[in-house]
Amino acid sequence: MGINESVDILMVDDQPSKLLSYQAILEDLGENLISATSGKEALELLLKRNVAIILMDVSMPEIDGFELADLIRQHPRFQKTAIIFISAVHLTDLDRMKGYQRGAMDYISVPVVPEVLRAKVSVFADLYRKTRELEVLNSELEERVLARTEQLRESEEQVRRLNGQLHQRVAELESIMKVLPVGVSVAHDPDCLVVTSNAALKEMLPHGAPENYGGENGSLAYEVYRNGAPLPLEELPLRRAAATGTAVGRIELEIRPKHGGVVETLMSANPLFDELGNVRGAVGALIDITERKRMEQALRERADLLELASEAIMVREVNGTVLFWNSGATALYGWTPEEALGKNLHQLVDTKFPVPEAEISSIVHEGSRWEGNLVQHTKDGREIVVACRKILHRDAAKAGEVLEICRDITASLQAEEALRRSERLAAMGRMAGIVAHEINNPLESILNLFYLLQQHPSLDLQARHYAMTAEQELLRISHITKQTLSFYREPAQAIAIPIPALLDEILQLQSRELQTNGIALERRYSSRELVHGFPVELKQVFLNLITNAIQAMPQGGRLRVHLQRSHHAQRPGIGISILDTGSGIRSEDAKRLFEPFFTTKSTKGTGLGLWICKGIIEKYEGTIRFRSTKLEGRNVTCFSIFLPVPASEASLLDLVANVEVES
Repeated sequence: MGINESVDILMVDDQPSKLLSYQAILEDLGENLISATSGKEALELLLKRNVAIILMDVSMPEIDGFELADLIRQHPRFQKTAIIFISAVHLTDLDRMKGYQRGAMDYISVPVVPEVLRAKVSVFADLYRKTRELEVLNSELEERVLARTEQLRESEEQVRRLNGQLHQRVAELESIMKVLPVGVSVAHDPDCLVVTSNAALKEMLPHGAPENYGGENGSLAYEVYRNGAPLPLEELPLRRAAATGTAVGRIELEIRPKHGGVVETLMSANPLFDELGNVRGAVGALIDITERKRMEQALRERADLLELASEAIMVREVNGTVLFWNSGATALYGWTPEEALGKNLHQLVDTKFPVPEAEISSIVHEGSRWEGNLVQHTKDGREIVVACRKILHRDAAKAGEVLEICRDITASLQAEEALRRSERLAAMGRMAGIVAHEINNPLESILNLFYLLQQHPSLDLQARHYAMTAEQELLRISHITKQTLSFYREPAQAIAIPIPALLDEILQLQSRELQTNGIALERRYSSRELVHGFPVELKQVFLNLITNAIQAMPQGGRLRVHLQRSHHAQRPGIGISILDTGSGIRSEDAKRLFEPFFTTKSTKGTGLGLWICKGIIEKYEGTIRFRSTKLEGRNVTCFSIFLPVPASEASLLDLVANVEVES
């Protein structure tokens, strides 16, 4: 067999798709690729062909890889045929030992790295060719020795030539060892007293690879740790392989020089046997994974920082598939990473873009950053507005990934809108006060004129009636303007406020709405206490509660306003209850009713009314509570307010009440 002659490679797997993938990987080697889908078919092909290498799956029906290897090794012709196991499942050390005992020369785990498989098969093919070539040469040498004993000199020359070729092959292998990026050490005796290594291993270790693992003292120039614990010298993979005669799998070890520093490595070792099957040494491989470990640690630290961020941070593919989802995103949207990963981001949160999405994507793909507000939805269906920043990932290895950072600005936008509404309402109130003031003066003149007109002798009885009616309507207009002026005119200092009069004033303002909605009004005042404070603030509280009650009864109902003496936490005061038979308050809304920006009126309310009411009542050291329930088949909602009064005034009123009772 020539050095460039193709060799037969038998691929055994019960899955045709895998055979096709192996064929695609190995076809560039130019070798003869033969496929078999069962152990039986593989044995038949072996008897017909001179197979150099066998690639076989460990897990196959009928005959698994280990059994097939055992059968192959029983045949004298295939005792040294290279067998490479390919396994899609994790193999234990015992499984690997079992495979090597059955004749395996190497293991490859799935997923298969094409370059690794191609390189290993290429080496074994070259070794097979060289072995066959040596066999042919040895056979020719034997024939020449037997046939031409008289030509001893020529035979010796031939032997020298063959030995030269052998040395050349050995030199080639040594050269390969020197250029391999993997550190390789070879123990030439079972006790590992004499160990040689390649250049890569000498560069990898702090003081170069030792030529002696044992020596007189049996020590190294560095310490070896596994999982943070020191590893005894006899537990080193090379020594274990030589001592036990079994392969030692890939083990992560730390090499710590005595002068400081750490080298992270991945080590494995296999025993070497002589012709009689006795262990004559071992060969070990060492890969430096220090940089990989450093990068893994850096990535973990970055991931921890991202998890600590309060903003929602997501990484997605260009097509929208979510690749990363931090805890801030979970807090904002409600979906966990397990629920979000692999989903389309903007379909998941139902994003509404301010401009066409293609326009935003074009900006991001050009390498620019896009910023803007997006309308999105949470897992529980809430609509939120987020300030979003998008940028294309700058890492070449992650090209095509988009980083998005979103921050919830719904509350701040609502606060801004509420502030604008409040300012508009305040401006309208001031304007109403100005208009009422300007109207009041000419109204007084008109009223005086109508009074004189009624006394004029030229008017008959019907004209006097019309003049009297007009004067009454003008008096009503005058009353309304005075109410408007008093409503928006706040005193500089707290004054004594009669709550019954305050409630009557508000109810009179709402009389039209009560009549329009067909609401029956019931009011009962059984207390005369005065509350010291600012009328506009308390008007705002009661107007808000009464307006809410009226709006809750568009189809009519009953509104009860009761005022009575009360005590709370051993403090005297007055209690005001406003009860309606409207639509009621849902239990899921009850806990959030006094929160800012929470409203049950959809887009009609600001969500600030009850929050402001609570703040005003607490300013007066009072309390506000509510209860909503069903009575006799209809909803009943009652808001109760307690306002404290000074103890001295309460005592005086108690005395007055007792006098009234006695009289």
